[in-house]
Amino acid sequence: MRDLSRLLTTIDVVGLACVVDRPGYDARYREKYGRRQWHLCQTAFSVVVERAAKYARDNGRKLRVMPERSSRDDERRIRDYFGCLREKGAPFDSQSSSQYAPLLADEFCDTLYELRFKAKTSPMAQVADLYLWPLAIAGYDEGNRAYGLLKNAGRLIESRLPEPQLATRGTKYSCFELVHQHMRGS
Repeated sequence: MRDLSRLLTTIDVVGLACVVDRPGYDARYREKYGRRQWHLCQTAFSVVVERAAKYARDNGRKLRVMPERSSRDDERRIRDYFGCLREKGAPFDSQSSSQYAPLLADEFCDTLYELRFKAKTSPMAQVADLYLWPLAIAGYDEGNRAYGLLKNAGRLIESRLPEPQLATRGTKYSCFELVHQHMRGS
């Protein structure tokens, strides 16, 4: 375990995620949109790719997006989301998302280099999984040991952004109202 921790805290990786609480998402959007509600992957993909693209742009880099292989339908959706970001920009309502300073389509097009799916056997996919779980669980338990280890080692985007940018460019925890109510005992 020590060797794995050492690897994860010294490898040149920056952890970033968009974590959506499914019950909270359903509670927020089901009544309003019903069957026209987005797939969770559209929200999460768009948010995390945009935030990663902003980080890449800040550092003068292009971005390769390499999600883990999944079903044909899901991979087709992800290809569509990627193409839409490059062609139209972020899919969110421009007024409600203005606080996030969304990238324009030409900025996405200039930054998003390629989309290539990786197999679960890929070392890159395995490292991503080892980063993703602590990032996801932190929405429910900020005191999680693995999350703290990565954060303290400066391996999470939150360690690299100034405080004013954390809410709009760091890991996004979305639809956690029910979780927070439960934690407060409401």
